[in-house]
Amino acid sequence: MVTNAESLEPVNLEDDVFNPRECTAKEIDQCAIQLYSKKCEQYHEDPKAFAAFLLNINGELSVVSFASSSNENTDRKKLTKPKNKDQLMHVNPLILARRGLLRYFISEIKKLEAGSSDVMERNDEGEIQMKATCQLYMYSTFSYVCEYVYWGTEAMKEHDTNHCLMNKIRRWVALGVQGALLSNILNPVYITKFVIGSQPPLQIYDIWAVLFSKLEFQDRECPPMEMIPRASPPLTQEHTFFWVAHLNRMDFIGKNGKLESETTAASICKQEIFKAYLQLDAANKKILKYSRAKKAAGHYQALKKMLYKQWELEKNGKWLNRSSNKVDKFWIELKKN
Repeated sequence: MVTNAESLEPVNLEDDVFNPRECTAKEIDQCAIQLYSKKCEQYHEDPKAFAAFLLNINGELSVVSFASSSNENTDRKKLTKPKNKDQLMHVNPLILARRGLLRYFISEIKKLEAGSSDVMERNDEGEIQMKATCQLYMYSTFSYVCEYVYWGTEAMKEHDTNHCLMNKIRRWVALGVQGALLSNILNPVYITKFVIGSQPPLQIYDIWAVLFSKLEFQDRECPPMEMIPRASPPLTQEHTFFWVAHLNRMDFIGKNGKLESETTAASICKQEIFKAYLQLDAANKKILKYSRAKKAAGHYQALKKMLYKQWELEKNGKWLNRSSNKVDKFWIELKKN
């Protein structure tokens, strides 16, 4: 339920740990829209549908990444072409915003290695984790987060769930938003709340139930979902663009999946994320192949297999084998000092 905005002063809990009060849906919605509108005005773009990730850091709420694009299906043929490692194929705003979140995490880990970070810390075992004084929120102005709502249960049974947004959200909730690559150096980071900035076609609880009612995994509680009662913004648009805190620019993506104004790769494509990852002291420099670096996160990969098997047993669909995916099979050559 959406409540009135309150002070974001942190609350002192046991063991002298200051945990910030959880932000309301209204606060999250206003913070996301204000920054997005400001950036659209700065770059002369008409505001459209967008998605974002926000952090509540010691009681201060801020957007760390957002993306705006049309909601298109992934071109499965591109997954069999290794040259597409420097292109963006998944143009759903939530997926792009989460890619931006990974770049933000890498930047914060770099800060930690250099001295200190407001977001990251090392625990008693020396592992890197997000601070307990931080809360992560996922936000979307559109309600297209669950294919059941639009296609029906029967249609979903034959759907390619390999890159289904619904199952990506489930995986982020169950295993953490950090994904396989960052799991090598970062403990799981979980979503505190999911806010939809428009009125979905069903009751908000029904959307939550379709996404999470059967997702009982490792005794983790699924995040609450709240919505703002307004009409959904238009999804059709010419530009795909995204913004990530610390990168200090807004990137516009052309139909080829690269920057519109250049032939260079986008900063949130797999190749650039892997390059940034390898610049971290904590990264294993002996593994320079992207697919191998992801497989090296053994604990994450084992839990992912368990999660996929659970979905099959619950008749939520079979997660497709990605053996033909060549996009992940690329190397990065490190420059010698």
